[in-house]
Amino acid sequence: MKKKISKTFLCQSCGQEFSRWAGKCESCGKWNTIVEESGGDRFSSTPSYKKSAVYKEPVPIDSIPSDDTKRLSSGLSELDLVLGGGLVPGSLILVGGEPGVGKSTLILEISRSMISQGRKILYISGEESAAQVGLRAARMNVLSENLLLSSETYAENISAMVEDVEPDLVFVDSIQTLTREALPNQAGTVTQLRECTQVLLETAKRTGIPIIMTGHITKDGAIAGPKVLEHLVDTVLYFEGDKLNYFRLLRAVKNRFGAVGDLAVFEMLESGLKEVKDRQRVFISSLTEGKSGSVISSVVEGSRALSVEVQALVSRTNYSQARRMAEGPDTRRLILLAAVIEKYLGHTLSECDIFGNLAGGLQVDEPALDLAICASILSSYTERPVQSGFAVIGEVGLSGEVRSVGQVSLRLKELKGVGIETVFLPKGNLAELEKIPGMEIVGISALRELEGLFK
Repeated sequence: MKKKISKTFLCQSCGQEFSRWAGKCESCGKWNTIVEESGGDRFSSTPSYKKSAVYKEPVPIDSIPSDDTKRLSSGLSELDLVLGGGLVPGSLILVGGEPGVGKSTLILEISRSMISQGRKILYISGEESAAQVGLRAARMNVLSENLLLSSETYAENISAMVEDVEPDLVFVDSIQTLTREALPNQAGTVTQLRECTQVLLETAKRTGIPIIMTGHITKDGAIAGPKVLEHLVDTVLYFEGDKLNYFRLLRAVKNRFGAVGDLAVFEMLESGLKEVKDRQRVFISSLTEGKSGSVISSVVEGSRALSVEVQALVSRTNYSQARRMAEGPDTRRLILLAAVIEKYLGHTLSECDIFGNLAGGLQVDEPALDLAICASILSSYTERPVQSGFAVIGEVGLSGEVRSVGQVSLRLKELKGVGIETVFLPKGNLAELEKIPGMEIVGISALRELEGLFK
């Protein structure tokens, strides 16, 4: 037998209550009554949940001791710089890159440097078997009892293994191969990625052991897993480079413990990866000196400045519509700057194909490179090379004006280090500059003032 619920009916017209439903009010005889239910707990002011028996009491922020924990050096100075000074204990780091770019090789290179310091490394390889990793380690001469290898793919087992082994650093290659036993989803799905990353994050924070995990990227170049991984981890590094090119770039796009945008350059050799500290031979070609279409400039990547070589090729088109293509700079920016040159300097570029490039395969989207792009286009179009030892820095507006850029002193010091003697830059930056011995600074305010740059 069903339990009878006590109900009271309230008339909207006269406000009288009655207990029998008759379709209309018994007092005034009108319709449109409403129903009130009594005796329920649905609208009770007392919450149905109970307070947890144990929780962390909030404390004043000024009473929290500062974390003076010493960072752990990876043994690679370029990598330490990208990380902001080294590996922070308890941090979770994600390294993303295309298949075959060298992520697993980078892991063994870091292991080699850490082992030489007497550190213990735990390498979790879910993509390759132990025998396959052993072949690569033998080729790179990274054979040591301090390098422990496992092919475990269950996140809970890896967490227990880290606590038992107590290594100085853990590698997980890759996060897309891990699963949690309690979940029915396949490895690599969004749910598995999120849950497995959370397990590794809690393990790193609890044990104080840094964990570096690799991750695949999508066709668009973003780390697979719709940003699920990037917001969970402490640091995100992108390992870039053409598989046909022997230079590799390691860039920080997120770093809770250092600057964002710092860049490390490695050279892929048969014996492994080698740090490239002389970037001049990577991003500047000495073979193009004295040739038209080549200009030296400087860009800022994170906390450092890089000298780069901007190249342009302008030639008569054989098609009804001229082409605009760029490798390194933004193609849309190249199209815009070509239109500015044609309008304000009177050169007929609509009849020419224009191709732009940054030497060394660097990808940069920075307004301070505008003036160098314009100078390289003008140099190639007029067949007049840039004078030796000259460089340009500046942003170009839609009316042909040259605008100020940031961190000019840092850029000039970098250009001075590669042998640049004369720099064309915006007049708006002259007031903030200090004199640099042996370097001449030429301030300009419009594109037409670039005439002194060419031979």
